[in-house]
Amino acid sequence: MLKQLRALDATKAIAMEWQSVYTGIQVISNRITPGHRDSKGRPEWFDLLASVCGGGSKPHLLVEDLGLDLEYSSGTVVGLCGTILEHKVQAWGGGDRVCYAHFMREAVRKRLEVSPAGWVKQSIYGKYLPVAIRSSKGFVM
Repeated sequence: MLKQLRALDATKAIAMEWQSVYTGIQVISNRITPGHRDSKGRPEWFDLLASVCGGGSKPHLLVEDLGLDLEYSSGTVVGLCGTILEHKVQAWGGGDRVCYAHFMREAVRKRLEVSPAGWVKQSIYGKYLPVAIRSSKGFVM
């Protein structure tokens, strides 16, 4: 998509500086995030959530659809299919907290007429692993 954005006069300047596969980044600062699913992506796309926290902060990322309560301390990075899985961050007990949420937008893909990539499959990566690892991990080829 960056190739197409760099070719358009309206987006060329910023696209030349953009160094991410994601079409957007949201900075969430000192905020409780209610339970939600992200509605503007695709089910096969993963968001990347990076947490940076000050002292005394003990946030947790809750993925209730899976029954997960993940420690979300400073330096934690989580890949999450936010379109499918409901997620939230509740009160974290004080201190500053910032989340850098990296995401993709379906509207950008459509606007640039880029075909969707589809689901990630083990077979794509498995062929690069030694047979012993593929066998021990149950890779489907």
